[in-house]
Amino acid sequence: MRDSPDPSPSPPSHPIGWAVYLGMSWTWVIGMFLPVILIRDYGVWAWVIFAIPNCLGAAAMGWVMRSRAQSITFTQDHAIACRVFSLVTIAFHLFVTSWLCPILSGTAGWIVPAILAQAAFTPLIKGRAQITVSIITLIVSIVIAIGLFTNGGLSIPASQPFSAGSVIGLSMVCLLGFLLCPYLDLTFHRARQTTSDAGAKVAFGIGFCVVFASMIVLTLGYAGAMANLMPGKIVGGLIFAQISVQSVLTVILHARALHDQAQARDDAADFRATLGTALGVGLLGGMGAYFAQSWSMQYAGLSIGEVIYSSFLAFYGLVSPAYLLIAIACKSPRRGATAIVVLIALPMYWLAFVERQMPYAIAGVAVVLIAAILLGTASRRSKPIEA
Repeated sequence: MRDSPDPSPSPPSHPIGWAVYLGMSWTWVIGMFLPVILIRDYGVWAWVIFAIPNCLGAAAMGWVMRSRAQSITFTQDHAIACRVFSLVTIAFHLFVTSWLCPILSGTAGWIVPAILAQAAFTPLIKGRAQITVSIITLIVSIVIAIGLFTNGGLSIPASQPFSAGSVIGLSMVCLLGFLLCPYLDLTFHRARQTTSDAGAKVAFGIGFCVVFASMIVLTLGYAGAMANLMPGKIVGGLIFAQISVQSVLTVILHARALHDQAQARDDAADFRATLGTALGVGLLGGMGAYFAQSWSMQYAGLSIGEVIYSSFLAFYGLVSPAYLLIAIACKSPRRGATAIVVLIALPMYWLAFVERQMPYAIAGVAVVLIAAILLGTASRRSKPIEA
């Protein structure tokens, strides 16, 4: 039986601390690396298309989730989806650090995925200490940014021709993903449930439009140096440090949320098994990508690591938003229907992001939107009319 929302929550925390927590928790290996790929392939305007819906979509959750009780109910109704979201996120970070960190820093880079795996199984930081660690991580990132600037690692990339079809396709994927994915993020719900209704707006607004925005501006700055994965010893070491500290924080926060969820649902054994699977998938994928890059293996002109990276992105740009959009349209989860829709749209996403024919993304997003409309209409028609 689902627990009802706690009618007597603890006093809300100050929103500025949670703003830092939110901004830093959202600085993933997406924000730290996807802009590098987009700028390389499409120029600086691709970063703008990525950044605006990312910041505004995440910030909007502070307004959409109008109360603590609404957030609690949502995480209970979508408990499995929220768990899968965090498990995939942890696996994604383990994959990227296993792939990129050894490239950027040599043998020392293998220490990072080992730390991530340990942090996932034993997240020692909990409660408001998570805010403290987030603030420390922000300070470290500022120091890294200064180091990159003084060592010539920051520059504004040049613009380049960007076809209308590519602009529309990338925009549609970013809007779909960044407007919906935040609602499956347990770390976001933790912040929402520990701030007042007014404080949530402050925390989410500052967290994503100021703190997180500054982090992806940093990515914009080092994208040119990072594009060929050969940024030089000092600059590469600083980028390695940024990816490492942010990844450790993200994994700690998501693992903490997962541990708390498992404890509340009394299924810790099952959780540890699924977590172990996620860690194994991430580590093996990252190691495979690293050695494939060492052997110069490619597909469609991309390294194997980038192909796997794009495959992970499909979870956030297609699977998660499709699940949530269909659930909203039908007023309850429809996992089977979501799976079918994802399978139909997936080849179009593959053509867009792996084969780099971005206009195909228009058709992929259209499949999701049309399916949600049709399934929602069918769901409403199937309900008996009450007298």
